[in-house]
Amino acid sequence: MKNINDVARELGTSVQEECTCEEVRDHLFELLDREMTEEQEGRLRAHAENCPTCTEAAEAEKHMREVIRRSCAESAPDSLRAKVVTDLTRH
Repeated sequence: MKNINDVARELGTSVQEECTCEEVRDHLFELLDREMTEEQEGRLRAHAENCPTCTEAAEAEKHMREVIRRSCAESAPDSLRAKVVTDLTRH
């Protein structure tokens, strides 16, 4: 008896393997950074959008990136800068 992959191969097409949570976790950064082929991204994104656990992991990573982005954009007050410069020049 032929399975769906055999039939697809005979027709010259392919059937995408089902994606797992582990695969999404292993490639979450590449997925969010769009550093993979469209096919790979489509498989992982389809799973992540339909899996509450993977959706939560992706949202948590996006949130963490936003927090880091915001904190890197903040600058120190002038008084703190002056104190640090003074302390560095004393030593």
